[in-house]
Amino acid sequence: MTRDVADQPAPVLHRDWRSRDAWRGTRLGLWAWLLQRAAAVALVLAIVLHLRNPFLRPIQAIVLGLVLLHGLLGLRAILLDFGLPVRLHQALFIAALLLGVALYALAWWWRWY
Repeated sequence: MTRDVADQPAPVLHRDWRSRDAWRGTRLGLWAWLLQRAAAVALVLAIVLHLRNPFLRPIQAIVLGLVLLHGLLGLRAILLDFGLPVRLHQALFIAALLLGVALYALAWWWRWY
């Protein structure tokens, strides 16, 4: 008796994350994905700290940076999901990082207090 393809478990990428060789050949898209997810986790922690004391400027700076990083990399993912050519992966990743740095500097320079 044969099993249907739908019954079989999806293939899982197994890597030894601790070795340098596991990261060799990793594409830029994976780094963008990992960076966005790490920013999301760090953002949750920073927001908890921000809610405990919303007037600490270092925490405000961290929240602003993480929101920009996570949002711009998310915008990159949305653009790629809507059919932007794959050859633009690297350009979008670099553009998101540069735009994030520029917006961070502008927002921090133009703060209202």
